[in-house]
Amino acid sequence: MSQASFRRSLLVCCDLRRYGAADDQLQRDLQDLLVRSLDRAGAAAGVDRSTWHRQAKGDEEWAVLPTDADELKVVDQYVRALNAELSSANRYRLPEARARLRMAIHHGAIVDGANGFPGKDSVLVSRLLNSKAAHLALDEFPDADLVVVLSEFVYSTLVQPGHTTLRASDFRKVDVTEKTFTGHGWMWIPNGDVHALDLPASPEPDAAPRPAEPVTLAPPSVNQNAVATGGATVIQAGRDAHVPTMQRADVIQNFHNNDQRGSHFGRS
Repeated sequence: MSQASFRRSLLVCCDLRRYGAADDQLQRDLQDLLVRSLDRAGAAAGVDRSTWHRQAKGDEEWAVLPTDADELKVVDQYVRALNAELSSANRYRLPEARARLRMAIHHGAIVDGANGFPGKDSVLVSRLLNSKAAHLALDEFPDADLVVVLSEFVYSTLVQPGHTTLRASDFRKVDVTEKTFTGHGWMWIPNGDVHALDLPASPEPDAAPRPAEPVTLAPPSVNQNAVATGGATVIQAGRDAHVPTMQRADVIQNFHNNDQRGSHFGRS
């Protein structure tokens, strides 16, 4: 691998909701609508998408931007313009024909490979895109056409310090556990309140373990087997009752609390 193949760039990925449930004609229409909306959003935001390295995957676009791309425009104006384009395009469509997107954005190391972009940062943005929280957001907010998940790096360096018009308070930290990846991202729903989303509670990492419930033991019982012929008497209390070895036993006697006083086998 040459050093020239390594660089740090912005990664922008998006995916259509419920594309697989559509028939062939609707899938073709949704693909056209996806590309058209992305391109129009780029033009409206002053972002030249022709310079992006884009991998087309039918219902998904996986893009690596040039190293000198304007991150603020992409994270701010481009995302807002895309939401406006989708809202306009979906206005008169039936619910099952609407183009509704999940989008993930990360800035990290890019390495050229024989069949894509290998590396942890490429994996990270894909896991953010496919997170359960992002899927759930589109399910619970039917009027939302877009949900955006930013990586910790993008959120903490662009949004949280106030470098964009996006408000940090409009984002919510969400856990992301996909395949072997465990981490978190920051989610925003332009047409919904992300804080109202019903997500599973995350376990507190520093929470003290709950004390064990006290265990109440029942009084012990002893099962003893003994055989006696003649006038043999059992005189030992405890786990085993001993009788002469030459005697045969056919009697099973149970004792409670090892109370064996006055217990006899055989004829009295």
